[in-house]
Amino acid sequence: MDHKDVELTDGRVVRVYSPPHVRISGILEKRHPRPQPLVVKETTNKEIVMTIDDDPEYLAKLNEWNRVRNEEADELGSLFMFKDEVPPDDWDVEAEVGDEVRYFDPDWQPREGKVGRKLDYIQWTIMDDLVNSKNVTQALRELAGIDLEEVERNIDSFRGPVEGEAA
Repeated sequence: MDHKDVELTDGRVVRVYSPPHVRISGILEKRHPRPQPLVVKETTNKEIVMTIDDDPEYLAKLNEWNRVRNEEADELGSLFMFKDEVPPDDWDVEAEVGDEVRYFDPDWQPREGKVGRKLDYIQWTIMDDLVNSKNVTQALRELAGIDLEEVERNIDSFRGPVEGEAA
């Protein structure tokens, strides 16, 4: 099965597709190469090369890279998941949430263009509610063949942290 229909809390039904994760990852790797840690070379009798992966500047760059990459992966994945969805002509993100969002983020603006409008629609109309988000996530798990009951059974089969210790 390549899609699953999900009923939203308002009664609408959306078709959810499994996004092409490997391709999305490849696109994002090209757009945002992973930051590299500081490499220090020291030459005494022989050359010593050390990678400093706990450098605060590198860690800050890595955290920002992760934030941007995760945000864009979510957006790109959403476009593929809801590829059949089209915002209604009369839908206006500014009217829906503009004042509220801008109260907390004065720089917030609606996304531009047809794709930006679709992303806003997905974010503020389809995935705006925890039940919708949970149902979409469940549909994605089913499309990926993940059986949560089996996952729970496997987790339960592991010994607990104190199991087997002497009393």
